[in-house]
Amino acid sequence: MDTVPLWAEFTLFLAAIMIMLTIVQSFTIYRWERKRTIDSQVASTKRLLELKMTIMKDYLDSLSDYAILPVYDSSLYSTLLSTGELTDESIEDVRTAVRTYFYSRKGLLSYHIYLLNHDISVGRDNGKDGIRVRTIDDMKDTEIYKACASNSRNYAVFPSDDSEVLFHFVHAIIRIQDKSIVALTDMEVDRRTMGYLSSQTVVPNEVLSLYNTEGRLLYTDADDDLHDILASHTPEENRDLFLPLASYEKAVYRKIDGVEYLLNVATDTDDTLIMTSLLPLPDVLSQVRKVRYYAAMIGIIFLIGAVTAAYILIRYLSAPLTALVSMQERYGKGEVSRAMLGRSREGAELGRSFNRMTERIDTLIKENYAAELNEKNARLAALEAQVNPHFLYNTLQAIGSEALLNDQTAIYNMLLSLAANLRYTIKAPNVVSLRDELKYVDNYIMLQEIRMEDRLSVTRHIDEAALDCLVPKICIQTLVENSIIHGIGGDRASIHIDLTVKADSGSIYIKVLDDGIGITDNELAEIRGSFHLQTLTDANQGIGLANLYNRLTILYGGEADINIDSSTGEQSYTMVALILPEKRRGEEVVQDTDNR
Repeated sequence: MDTVPLWAEFTLFLAAIMIMLTIVQSFTIYRWERKRTIDSQVASTKRLLELKMTIMKDYLDSLSDYAILPVYDSSLYSTLLSTGELTDESIEDVRTAVRTYFYSRKGLLSYHIYLLNHDISVGRDNGKDGIRVRTIDDMKDTEIYKACASNSRNYAVFPSDDSEVLFHFVHAIIRIQDKSIVALTDMEVDRRTMGYLSSQTVVPNEVLSLYNTEGRLLYTDADDDLHDILASHTPEENRDLFLPLASYEKAVYRKIDGVEYLLNVATDTDDTLIMTSLLPLPDVLSQVRKVRYYAAMIGIIFLIGAVTAAYILIRYLSAPLTALVSMQERYGKGEVSRAMLGRSREGAELGRSFNRMTERIDTLIKENYAAELNEKNARLAALEAQVNPHFLYNTLQAIGSEALLNDQTAIYNMLLSLAANLRYTIKAPNVVSLRDELKYVDNYIMLQEIRMEDRLSVTRHIDEAALDCLVPKICIQTLVENSIIHGIGGDRASIHIDLTVKADSGSIYIKVLDDGIGITDNELAEIRGSFHLQTLTDANQGIGLANLYNRLTILYGGEADINIDSSTGEQSYTMVALILPEKRRGEEVVQDTDNR
């Protein structure tokens, strides 16, 4: 009877044991790695989803703050509160405000204000130019009115049939006294706003969806087939599927169209939005399958090689990694320590890399904390910038009232003109009517005449047909101020200014001529050259004109120009002329369409 060599029996026995251990090990590792991977993906996705929801909540808060801007405009707010018939001027003021609000913020496709006391809406539709005024039915029984009235923050979010729109954001404007709703602000948010959040994924095929609190689908980045399935769900079905899961820590599975997904849900603190993440389970487990194959290969290697030697060698080589994992776990708990790994050059380099990584993480944490502080400081500064002008207006009005009570009419008129110019400078849009600009110039000249007495005289030649044309804010005052500042000097103690405005052949001509000391040819060349500079470094020469020239270039491109001419000597003079395209209310001006 032939006997089997001991080495063969040992080999067969060892092979059988190794095969069995490999199978058990592969199955165990697969199950463990599968659970660990799923739990890790769920935890990572939940953290990322909560971060995305925080970002979206901050965006909603910014929309909320933006939607109530009409409250801070006393004239517009009074119009919203009024119940009497609106004048054409009041409606035009609302149109102007809506235009300003829409073009001053990126990411909006439409903007409407519903004046509930007057049953009209003023706004700009998506894809259509111009601000339109429409008559509307009573909105108190509508869904958007009820949703805003029932929300603690007075706003609500609704889906849209427009593929370009992410969602409708509707915010109520209330009367302070009785908390009643007097107006609604309705904005359509660009779908591309979700582009950044949608691009930040845990696995390549993650599906991010956004619902409102009623369970209506607002947005999903799913492909067409899955999109149709998600869109076909009723709000009640979505609420039953998603809302109870918001606080779950373990994996939750949903099978959709034959594909199993890991579901995560996050809600905002005001219960306005619901964000869900669907992770395709096959994609999540793709790495786990690789681990299973790797485990089988390890078994084969164990079978071929020396089990003991391989075990000792692996333990010896993996000791630095084990130590590093332990350090990482302690670092995750806040215990900072430096890695000192030896035994091999690679281990030492790994330890140094770990130390550099922890130092970099600490630096990033500090920088992030500093960035948050800077952001808060910037918000405080912005708030102060809003509060200070109102304080100054009120102070000037209080001083003017006191002067009037003491029969100081001149002082009262000066303060009234100064307050009007200050309000105009801060609150007026970049493009105003010539009529408003001339009022501002008249107030400025009046203040200068009081200061200079008989040393200043101004003659005006105004074409009445041009008063309703649009001009850049503070463009004429810049010319008059330059004449006063630079025209008096040497033996010239007084100055006469001639202001001429006329409209002709589709253009507006604004000319300011003074009999001041004039400008030398070299200085005139420098001023003309400064028009085309990107930066201004000379604090005394032509900064006002250069800035005005740059503003005209931005507003009108090549349609506007500044002409300047001057002479010195006995018949000295300086003439500055603005040539602007004739624009009126409702016509396109570059600043109004691009200032977003």
